[in-house]
Amino acid sequence: MNVDKDLEKEVLTRLLHAHPNGLGKEVLDNYRGEKVVASALASLQDRGLIHHGHVTCSEAGEHSLNLPIKLSSAGVEAARKLDLQ
Repeated sequence: MNVDKDLEKEVLTRLLHAHPNGLGKEVLDNYRGEKVVASALASLQDRGLIHHGHVTCSEAGEHSLNLPIKLSSAGVEAARKLDLQ
């Protein structure tokens, strides 16, 4: 799956600056659409950058979210690196 790096950076940055309890449905707010953002979140989860178990994928390829979404410690480090660029 090819994830848009700009979208990934935006999502990581938003999560970094979010309330410590994480982001709810507003994490999906983006002009690209909720499905694309959910796919980006799934990619971040696969790489260990958000807490495991918050994004699931059905057999039909539909993503569902277990809110709130929070960065893992690796995700915080990755987001901080991107935020400095």
